[in-house]
Amino acid sequence: MSALKEIYLNQFQLNILLDEEEKEAYRYIVQEGTYCVHCKDVCKEGVEVHENILNDMNDILIKGICKKCGGHVSRFIEYGEFEDFVVKANSFRKAIGE
Repeated sequence: MSALKEIYLNQFQLNILLDEEEKEAYRYIVQEGTYCVHCKDVCKEGVEVHENILNDMNDILIKGICKKCGGHVSRFIEYGEFEDFVVKANSFRKAIGE
């Protein structure tokens, strides 16, 4: 089996890929569940998301900026360990020709 490629997701693609429960987890992580190494605390004002990446393990990588201090932050959501998400992610990859 060949290695999967990273896919940069726009907001529309992310909304297609995530179900309601996964969207809620995503919102929580963006709003109050990401640690900032610059603030030495969670991003209390949230994260300004710049990139969402579906990685080679079918996890979502969020990259952005801490809204409090402006420091770069990133956070993985490990969806690739859930079979139902892997099925959706692989269907998505096939649909976009990856």
